[in-house]
Amino acid sequence: MYNNRDNNRGGNRYDRRPSQYDRQPNRPAPLPEGFALYYIAALCPTDVNAQVDVYKQYMQDKYGSRAAQKSPAHLTIVPPFKAEENMEKQLNDFVTTYNIGVVPFDIRLNGFSHFGNRVISVDVAPNETLIHLEQEVNTQFTEQFPAIIFRTKPEFNPHVTIATRDIPEHKFDEAWDYFQQQNIDTTFICNGLSVLKLVRGVWQTI
Repeated sequence: MYNNRDNNRGGNRYDRRPSQYDRQPNRPAPLPEGFALYYIAALCPTDVNAQVDVYKQYMQDKYGSRAAQKSPAHLTIVPPFKAEENMEKQLNDFVTTYNIGVVPFDIRLNGFSHFGNRVISVDVAPNETLIHLEQEVNTQFTEQFPAIIFRTKPEFNPHVTIATRDIPEHKFDEAWDYFQQQNIDTTFICNGLSVLKLVRGVWQTI
């Protein structure tokens, strides 16, 4: 299930199959009153978030790419979905209950990757525990919340986003060349998951 992304280790840098990241999304319709957007993620600890923020800030300062600044550094486990705000306790209870059984495990961030010319991210070393966690969480989530509506539910490709969808197309090669000259290799312990909510354009832990 784990897919390595193109890190320019040979072959055409755009030779992966198209994904939702390769297309400019339509502006979403406003949410009905009483609804909000949420996702469930493994958050990076403060020190790793600071490392990733340096690269996010570089993309904002150099190319005006701001979208990734709306979230803390994270690995998405359950992709964004809309739900009624009065379900927040149930969502938190789901994550809290799941976290009780999580045996802490290492996640290694190593190098950079990209999705087409829309997303640049920190790559995640192959991790069977992480893959199993994603499968298990999504199965249990769907069973517990069958009415939840997902905007998209892409194949699991673990990564930590640096810039997403707002990289100027004519500047992508220049930006990617910069990241090919950078290095990141850090490991952190995942102790559990968190629920995040989009509040006035910024994702916040609830």
